[in-house]
Amino acid sequence: MNSLTSIPVEPNDVFPDVPGMIDACFSVAEFDLQGRLVRANANFLSLTGYDEDEVLGQHHSMFLSDDVVDAPEYGLCWVDLKGGKTKRVVLPWVTKSGQRKWVEENVGPVKDCNGNVVRIIRLGTDVTERHESLADLQGKVDAIEHSQAVIEFDTEGNILTANYNFLVAMGYSLSEVVGKHHSMFVDPEYAASAEYRTFWRSLAKGSNRACHLKRFGKDGREVWFEASYSPVCGPDGNVCKIVKVANDITDQVTSLTGFKTAIEAGCDEADQSVGKIDQSHDDISQAWRKAYAHLEVSTMVGARLVGSVDETTQRLTELRSVADQAFDHAIESDCAIAALEEAVDALRDCACEDPAMIEQINILEKRIGENARISSTVRTDINLMRSRVAVVSLAVTEQGEITNQISGELCSVQTALESSEGAFQDMVKAAEDVSAILGQTREASGILAR
Repeated sequence: MNSLTSIPVEPNDVFPDVPGMIDACFSVAEFDLQGRLVRANANFLSLTGYDEDEVLGQHHSMFLSDDVVDAPEYGLCWVDLKGGKTKRVVLPWVTKSGQRKWVEENVGPVKDCNGNVVRIIRLGTDVTERHESLADLQGKVDAIEHSQAVIEFDTEGNILTANYNFLVAMGYSLSEVVGKHHSMFVDPEYAASAEYRTFWRSLAKGSNRACHLKRFGKDGREVWFEASYSPVCGPDGNVCKIVKVANDITDQVTSLTGFKTAIEAGCDEADQSVGKIDQSHDDISQAWRKAYAHLEVSTMVGARLVGSVDETTQRLTELRSVADQAFDHAIESDCAIAALEEAVDALRDCACEDPAMIEQINILEKRIGENARISSTVRTDINLMRSRVAVVSLAVTEQGEITNQISGELCSVQTALESSEGAFQDMVKAAEDVSAILGQTREASGILAR
């Protein structure tokens, strides 16, 4: 419902004939005491879109929407006018075509020589453009008011007012903050610092500030804002107050903190997996050294196979045992790699689609894949070595006299062992790369959560 806004002015005892200048500048209309139109100038007719014969004798209400006419203020306005009072009102008029126009009316009584009110005269001005601009501005202000936290300060930092969103975020009522200083929301150490005093001096001089900041609510809990401080100048051009408009980003900051924690936990888990891989590497390395020692002895014994089959069989049995140990350690390495892959999956779930983190995780995943591939190669080579040892053992058991075949198989064992050692060294290097990337991932998560 549109209501009448009235501004009382001093009544006039005598209302003279409307001067030509006024008639040219304003839409002028006269009404009898019942509100019926008795005279209208050209500007009035142009404003409403009616011809004179269409409006003479019609009530003032024909130019207004029903919600205005039905408002109690409308009837009271006519009572005041007939009582000799003068009114200034802004009303939404409806033209003949149905267009709505906002009209500022100065309305006053016309009195006879005895002081009796005989007519009502109004001077109108089309203020539609101004009204719509103000309405648009007010709409923007209302949008900010409803969507953001707003608080106002004087130039010394004392609180003038705060809106609902700010009070809810901080846990205070309006009466608890008005008249208090901004320092009630900050750390006491910061409030006592030269930096804080400089901050308010710069605002009082007209500087704008935009920043992410931590404040403390009524219960002492941390509240994070993305805020802008804007000085407001008075008619004299001097700063008269400071308006802070802010978004409560506490949830986002909390999420980033949790993200960082999750990343660190994932990195810790990955570190443990890498540690297991390192231990497996050490165990495999020891197994290789034993394998070389036994292979060397087996090779020498192979030269004397004719008279030393039993001794060769014993050495080959020891070599097979060592190969079996190496294979078991390789399986443990595979398990550690699988755990590392699970840790990386957990990191990816926590990455929040952050490009920097995703890039680091992709690199890490690639390195782990290389490690898995190398580990598979090592396991394959160990199996090959085990099969070769089995062949040699069978040859020694069943055909001790075939020394050339046994010697050839021993060479194959040596070749497989050497190949595995090279692959093993690649796996060690890949594990070192994984550790380095984990360190970079930790650093990236820390930067993101700042």
